[in-house]
Amino acid sequence: MGRAADILNEYPNEILDINMGCPAPKVIKNGDGSALMRNPKLAGEVLKAVVKNSIKPVTLKIRKGWDDNSINALEIAKIAEDAGISAIAVHGRTREQYYSGAADWDIIKQVKEAVKVPVIGNGDVFDIKSAIKMLDKTGCDAIMIGRGSQGNPWIFSQINSYLDNGIAIPEPSALEKINTAIKHLNLALEEDGEYVAVREMRKHIAWYLKGLKNSARLRDEINKIESYDDVVLKLQRYLEDSLT
Repeated sequence: MGRAADILNEYPNEILDINMGCPAPKVIKNGDGSALMRNPKLAGEVLKAVVKNSIKPVTLKIRKGWDDNSINALEIAKIAEDAGISAIAVHGRTREQYYSGAADWDIIKQVKEAVKVPVIGNGDVFDIKSAIKMLDKTGCDAIMIGRGSQGNPWIFSQINSYLDNGIAIPEPSALEKINTAIKHLNLALEEDGEYVAVREMRKHIAWYLKGLKNSARLRDEINKIESYDDVVLKLQRYLEDSLT
Protein backbone atom coordinates (compact mmCIF):
# COMPACT_ATOMS: atom_id res chain seq x y z
CA MET A 1 0.00 0.00 0.00
CA GLY A 2 2.87 2.35 0.76
CA ARG A 3 4.55 1.60 -2.57
CA ALA A 4 1.25 2.11 -4.37
CA ALA A 5 0.81 5.49 -2.67
CA ASP A 6 4.28 6.53 -3.80
CA ILE A 7 3.52 5.55 -7.40
CA LEU A 8 0.26 7.52 -7.34
CA ASN A 9 2.13 10.69 -6.41
CA GLU A 10 2.80 11.03 -10.16
CA TYR A 11 -0.88 10.73 -11.09
CA PRO A 12 -3.52 13.50 -11.21
CA ASN A 13 -5.76 12.20 -8.39
CA GLU A 14 -6.26 14.77 -5.64
CA ILE A 15 -6.63 12.38 -2.71
CA LEU A 16 -6.10 8.73 -1.79
CA ASP A 17 -9.04 7.00 -0.13
CA ILE A 18 -8.52 3.75 1.75
CA ASN A 19 -11.72 1.70 1.77
CA MET A 20 -12.10 -0.33 4.95
CA GLY A 21 -15.85 -0.35 4.44
CA CYS A 22 -16.27 -2.72 1.50
CA PRO A 23 -18.24 -5.84 2.56
CA ALA A 24 -17.86 -7.85 -0.66
CA PRO A 25 -16.79 -11.47 -0.07
CA LYS A 26 -14.22 -11.37 -2.89
CA VAL A 27 -12.56 -8.44 -1.13
CA ILE A 28 -12.67 -9.54 2.49
CA LYS A 29 -11.48 -13.08 1.74
CA ASN A 30 -8.04 -11.53 1.16
CA GLY A 31 -8.17 -9.61 4.42
CA ASP A 32 -9.02 -6.36 2.63
CA GLY A 33 -11.96 -3.95 2.90
CA SER A 34 -14.01 -4.39 6.06
CA ALA A 35 -11.82 -7.32 7.09
CA LEU A 36 -9.03 -4.89 7.96
CA MET A 37 -11.15 -3.57 10.82
CA ARG A 38 -10.74 -6.98 12.46
CA ASN A 39 -7.00 -6.40 12.61
CA PRO A 40 -6.44 -2.92 14.11
CA LYS A 41 -2.67 -3.40 14.32
CA LEU A 42 -2.35 -4.18 10.61
CA ALA A 43 -4.84 -1.43 9.76
CA GLY A 44 -2.65 1.06 11.60
CA GLU A 45 0.46 -0.11 9.75
CA VAL A 46 -1.31 0.24 6.41
CA LEU A 47 -2.54 3.73 7.24
CA LYS A 48 0.89 4.91 8.39
CA ALA A 49 2.59 3.50 5.30
CA VAL A 50 0.18 5.21 2.93
CA VAL A 51 0.29 8.57 4.72
CA LYS A 52 4.09 8.44 4.89
CA ASN A 53 4.49 7.77 1.17
CA SER A 54 1.75 10.04 -0.19
CA ILE A 55 2.19 13.73 -0.92
CA LYS A 56 -1.61 13.97 -1.20
CA PRO A 57 -4.23 13.90 1.55
CA VAL A 58 -5.19 10.37 2.59
CA THR A 59 -8.77 9.65 3.69
CA LEU A 60 -10.36 6.56 5.18
CA LYS A 61 -13.76 4.87 4.87
CA ILE A 62 -14.83 2.53 7.68
CA ARG A 63 -17.95 0.79 8.95
CA LYS A 64 -19.40 0.54 12.42
CA GLY A 65 -17.46 -2.69 12.86
CA TRP A 66 -17.40 -6.27 11.64
CA ASP A 67 -20.54 -7.41 13.45
CA ASP A 68 -22.54 -6.56 16.56
CA ASN A 69 -19.94 -8.30 18.71
CA SER A 70 -17.01 -6.32 17.32
CA ILE A 71 -18.04 -2.69 17.00
CA ASN A 72 -14.73 -0.82 16.86
CA ALA A 73 -15.24 2.24 14.65
CA LEU A 74 -14.01 4.47 17.48
CA GLU A 75 -10.82 2.46 17.91
CA ILE A 76 -10.04 2.46 14.19
CA ALA A 77 -10.87 6.17 13.88
CA LYS A 78 -8.41 7.07 16.64
CA ILE A 79 -5.73 4.86 15.06
CA ALA A 80 -6.37 6.61 11.76
CA GLU A 81 -6.10 10.06 13.28
CA ASP A 82 -2.80 9.14 14.93
CA ALA A 83 -1.55 7.85 11.57
CA GLY A 84 -2.20 11.21 9.94
CA ILE A 85 -5.40 10.52 8.04
CA SER A 86 -6.99 13.75 6.75
CA ALA A 87 -10.67 12.74 7.01
CA ILE A 88 -12.75 9.71 8.00
CA ALA A 89 -16.02 8.53 6.44
CA VAL A 90 -18.17 6.33 8.68
CA HIS A 91 -20.89 4.02 7.38
CA GLY A 92 -23.29 3.30 10.23
CA ARG A 93 -23.61 -0.43 9.53
CA THR A 94 -21.46 -3.44 10.35
CA ARG A 95 -19.97 -5.60 7.65
CA GLU A 96 -22.41 -8.39 8.49
CA GLN A 97 -25.31 -6.04 7.85
CA TYR A 98 -24.11 -5.23 4.35
CA TYR A 99 -26.83 -2.67 3.45
CA SER A 100 -29.72 -4.12 5.43
CA GLY A 101 -31.47 -2.59 8.41
CA ALA A 102 -31.17 1.04 9.44
CA ALA A 103 -27.80 2.78 9.58
CA ASP A 104 -26.68 3.66 13.10
CA TRP A 105 -26.06 7.39 13.04
CA ASP A 106 -25.10 7.38 16.74
CA ILE A 107 -21.78 5.73 15.88
CA ILE A 108 -21.08 8.54 13.41
CA LYS A 109 -21.73 11.06 16.15
CA GLN A 110 -19.44 9.17 18.54
CA VAL A 111 -16.60 9.17 16.03
CA LYS A 112 -17.15 12.87 15.32
CA GLU A 113 -16.85 13.63 19.03
CA ALA A 114 -13.76 11.42 19.44
CA VAL A 115 -11.48 12.81 16.72
CA LYS A 116 -10.43 16.23 15.47
CA VAL A 117 -10.21 15.43 11.75
CA PRO A 118 -13.30 15.95 9.57
CA VAL A 119 -15.86 13.15 9.78
CA ILE A 120 -18.11 12.25 6.86
CA GLY A 121 -21.42 10.54 7.60
CA ASN A 122 -22.64 7.70 5.39
CA GLY A 123 -25.77 5.57 5.36
CA ASP A 124 -29.47 6.09 4.60
CA VAL A 125 -29.31 9.54 3.02
CA PHE A 126 -31.79 9.48 0.15
CA ASP A 127 -33.12 13.04 0.01
CA ILE A 128 -32.93 16.54 1.45
CA LYS A 129 -34.86 15.61 4.60
CA SER A 130 -32.57 12.72 5.55
CA ALA A 131 -29.47 14.79 4.74
CA ILE A 132 -30.51 17.53 7.15
CA LYS A 133 -31.45 14.97 9.76
CA MET A 134 -28.04 13.31 9.56
CA LEU A 135 -26.19 16.61 9.85
CA ASP A 136 -28.28 17.63 12.87
CA LYS A 137 -28.08 14.28 14.62
CA THR A 138 -24.39 13.50 14.11
CA GLY A 139 -22.70 16.89 13.76
CA CYS A 140 -20.68 15.41 10.91
CA ASP A 141 -18.73 17.73 8.62
CA ALA A 142 -20.02 16.30 5.34
CA ILE A 143 -22.23 13.58 3.92
CA MET A 144 -21.29 10.70 1.66
CA ILE A 145 -24.12 9.44 -0.54
CA GLY A 146 -24.01 5.99 -2.10
CA ARG A 147 -27.19 4.11 -2.98
CA GLY A 148 -29.20 7.32 -2.82
CA SER A 149 -27.52 8.46 -6.03
CA GLN A 150 -28.38 5.33 -8.02
CA GLY A 151 -30.41 6.61 -10.93
CA ASN A 152 -30.60 9.95 -9.14
CA PRO A 153 -27.45 12.04 -9.72
CA TRP A 154 -29.58 15.12 -9.06
CA ILE A 155 -29.54 14.36 -5.32
CA PHE A 156 -26.25 16.22 -4.86
CA SER A 157 -27.39 19.51 -6.42
CA GLN A 158 -30.75 19.23 -4.66
CA ILE A 159 -29.18 18.86 -1.22
CA ASN A 160 -26.49 21.49 -1.82
CA SER A 161 -29.03 23.97 -3.15
CA TYR A 162 -31.25 23.56 -0.14
CA LEU A 163 -28.40 23.73 2.38
CA ASP A 164 -26.77 26.73 0.71
CA ASN A 165 -29.79 28.75 -0.39
CA GLY A 166 -32.90 27.13 1.07
CA ILE A 167 -34.09 26.42 -2.48
CA ALA A 168 -35.61 23.02 -3.25
CA ILE A 169 -34.80 22.09 -6.85
CA PRO A 170 -37.77 20.31 -8.49
CA GLU A 171 -37.56 16.62 -9.28
CA PRO A 172 -36.27 15.90 -12.80
CA SER A 173 -38.81 15.26 -15.52
CA ALA A 174 -39.13 12.00 -17.43
CA LEU A 175 -37.39 13.71 -20.36
CA GLU A 176 -34.42 14.68 -18.19
CA LYS A 177 -34.18 11.22 -16.66
CA ILE A 178 -34.24 9.42 -20.00
CA ASN A 179 -31.76 11.82 -21.60
CA THR A 180 -29.42 11.43 -18.62
CA ALA A 181 -29.68 7.64 -18.82
CA ILE A 182 -28.68 7.81 -22.50
CA LYS A 183 -25.80 10.17 -21.70
CA HIS A 184 -24.67 7.76 -18.98
CA LEU A 185 -24.86 4.90 -21.48
CA ASN A 186 -22.75 6.86 -23.98
CA LEU A 187 -20.07 7.49 -21.36
CA ALA A 188 -20.05 3.80 -20.44
CA LEU A 189 -19.76 2.93 -24.12
CA GLU A 190 -16.67 5.13 -24.49
CA GLU A 191 -15.10 3.63 -21.40
CA ASP A 192 -15.92 -0.07 -21.72
CA GLY A 193 -17.15 -0.83 -25.22
CA GLU A 194 -20.61 -1.98 -26.27
CA TYR A 195 -20.64 -5.51 -24.87
CA VAL A 196 -19.76 -4.52 -21.30
CA ALA A 197 -21.48 -1.13 -21.28
CA VAL A 198 -24.90 -2.40 -22.39
CA ARG A 199 -24.91 -5.17 -19.79
CA GLU A 200 -23.60 -3.09 -16.90
CA MET A 201 -25.97 -0.23 -17.69
CA ARG A 202 -29.06 -2.42 -17.33
CA LYS A 203 -29.24 -1.88 -13.58
CA HIS A 204 -28.49 1.83 -13.91
CA ILE A 205 -31.23 2.34 -16.49
CA ALA A 206 -33.64 0.47 -14.20
CA TRP A 207 -32.78 2.95 -11.44
CA TYR A 208 -33.32 5.92 -13.77
CA LEU A 209 -36.72 4.53 -14.76
CA LYS A 210 -37.85 3.85 -11.18
CA GLY A 211 -41.04 5.70 -10.43
CA LEU A 212 -41.79 6.63 -14.03
CA LYS A 213 -45.21 5.72 -15.38
CA ASN A 214 -45.54 2.32 -17.07
CA SER A 215 -41.79 1.67 -16.91
CA ALA A 216 -41.85 -1.90 -15.51
CA ARG A 217 -42.24 -3.51 -18.93
CA LEU A 218 -39.47 -1.34 -20.38
CA ARG A 219 -37.09 -2.42 -17.62
CA ASP A 220 -37.79 -6.07 -18.40
CA GLU A 221 -37.20 -5.50 -22.11
CA ILE A 222 -33.93 -3.64 -21.60
CA ASN A 223 -32.62 -6.45 -19.39
CA LYS A 224 -32.75 -8.69 -22.48
CA ILE A 225 -31.28 -6.26 -25.02
CA GLU A 226 -27.65 -6.69 -26.04
CA SER A 227 -27.04 -3.82 -28.48
CA TYR A 228 -26.51 -0.13 -27.80
CA ASP A 229 -28.77 1.00 -30.66
CA ASP A 230 -31.67 -1.12 -29.43
CA VAL A 231 -31.41 0.24 -25.89
CA VAL A 232 -31.43 3.85 -27.10
CA LEU A 233 -34.33 3.13 -29.45
CA LYS A 234 -36.38 1.59 -26.62
CA LEU A 235 -35.73 4.56 -24.34
CA GLN A 236 -36.58 7.09 -27.04
CA ARG A 237 -39.80 5.28 -27.97
CA TYR A 238 -40.82 5.15 -24.30
CA LEU A 239 -40.20 8.87 -24.03
CA GLU A 240 -42.24 9.60 -27.17
CA ASP A 241 -45.13 7.49 -25.89
CA SER A 242 -45.06 9.07 -22.44
CA LEU A 243 -45.11 12.60 -23.86
CA THR A 244 -48.06 12.00 -26.19
